[in-house]
Amino acid sequence: MKGLIGKKIGMTTVFAEDGASIPVTVVEVTPNLVFGHRTLERDGYTAVQLAHGEMDEKSVSQRETKPYLGQFKKKGQKAHKLIKEFRVGEKELNDFAVGSQVTVALFKKGDKVDVTGTSRGFGFAGVVKRHHMKGQARNAASAHEVHRHMGAVGMRKTPGRVFKGKRMPGHMGVEKKTVQKLTVIEVVAESNLLLISGSVPGYDKSIVVVRPAVK
Repeated sequence: MKGLIGKKIGMTTVFAEDGASIPVTVVEVTPNLVFGHRTLERDGYTAVQLAHGEMDEKSVSQRETKPYLGQFKKKGQKAHKLIKEFRVGEKELNDFAVGSQVTVALFKKGDKVDVTGTSRGFGFAGVVKRHHMKGQARNAASAHEVHRHMGAVGMRKTPGRVFKGKRMPGHMGVEKKTVQKLTVIEVVAESNLLLISGSVPGYDKSIVVVRPAVK
């Protein structure tokens, strides 16, 4: 399952030939460096390692650890901010030579893709916002400040505890999310841009991974 690492730029609108308005997410995919291979003999599976976001000297000295930077130094490559693996078949490894670059040309207009990113954070949230619970009626008699509460959570004597996974207030967002079966509306190769239909997880300038759709 090959793919690309990119950066979400934001959303805009494009117009189809029939005049239909299509909301799209703009993803900037600077050429990904083929960092290395995972082979069946050595690792037990086959995959290609892609590196994204070349770092300048200041970032190298301030942000990363020596073990992380040593991976690039060992192979004589420039340090990048992120390394991700993409499973591919044994024959497909030959299409990704170590040290070469993978660009937006990997996809074409009309392709179906799955986009993975980290969702926006909302801090601590109650059950109404986090789990879409209905809450109590506003005109309930003698009710005081319980309109957005979750109600009782106890189990009485048996089993005498609260089950794991119960929907309760807590931290909302900042989760790995995948939106499936989106359409590539346009590929702007000269600007390293993918225009993908609909919205994808994350803030603007956050990292996203684009893969061919599995469904």
